[in-house]
Amino acid sequence: MTTALTSPDVQVEVGRAPALELRGVHREHGRGATRVQALRGVDLTVCAGELVAVMGPSGSGKSTLLALAGGLDTPTSGEVLIAGATLSGQSPKALAALRRRSLGYVFQNLNLIPALTAVENVMLPRELDGISARAARREAQAALAEVGVADLADRFPDDMSGGQQQRVAIARALVGPRGLVLADEPTGALDSNTGEAVLRVLRARCDAGSAGLLVTHEARHAAWADRVIFLRDGLVVDSTGTPETPESLLSAPVPVPADGSRAGAAASPAPDGPNPARDGTGDSNDFDEFHESGESDGFDGGRR
Repeated sequence: MTTALTSPDVQVEVGRAPALELRGVHREHGRGATRVQALRGVDLTVCAGELVAVMGPSGSGKSTLLALAGGLDTPTSGEVLIAGATLSGQSPKALAALRRRSLGYVFQNLNLIPALTAVENVMLPRELDGISARAARREAQAALAEVGVADLADRFPDDMSGGQQQRVAIARALVGPRGLVLADEPTGALDSNTGEAVLRVLRARCDAGSAGLLVTHEARHAAWADRVIFLRDGLVVDSTGTPETPESLLSAPVPVPADGSRAGAAASPAPDGPNPARDGTGDSNDFDEFHESGESDGFDGGRR
């Protein structure tokens, strides 16, 4: 087991252990004639070092899945586990501590505290964990710099644009040794260039050992992920890629060319290499068709 530096004074263990597991998760709202099945038997595993994107039309269950993964909601049936620990049965105090220490959550409505400056918003969860104010401020300033808003450290949310507020919220989700980062449309209020920069930060954090679960409507943003799963009417209807496990890696044949060079080295471009889906130069009709019809045939948004 090795460690990788993700930002100053923050280290995350790199491994392939499951960081998040959903096992047969159902979530129902209401009763009788008003009952709505938001999720219907969803199984999902996200491993350390992996970024998984979730796509699907509005009302498909994406935000519900993310809320359950973050312990903000409880399943009607099934289990949710974070780093092997089941969330069911935990006291509110223990669950809150788990969210502060292990999870980073980027909310659609941001949830910044208006009375706190940007750096105070970002350092708050670390202070609640007992980190000294000086260390928490140092980590918060590093997280703000990661998302390109270091100069906003002393501004209040009301003095920022929507995009600036969103980047502060993302910095708060990334501060400290977060083993799992959950992001609900994290680039929704950002221009394309800034959005790509934020996704690059999230991708780097996962490459350094954290696990990431990203909800997005954008095919080019999902292209940063290792896997993409598609939800419709609370069901996983399709996916691209497969989880990397020791067994799958050992069973995969690796051809060796005659000259002895490493086969397949050029088949998987680096995150910053050419990628039509990610760079916005490719055709996004495949996702548009899925969005309208629920079919995901032809979508190849996976980073691999």
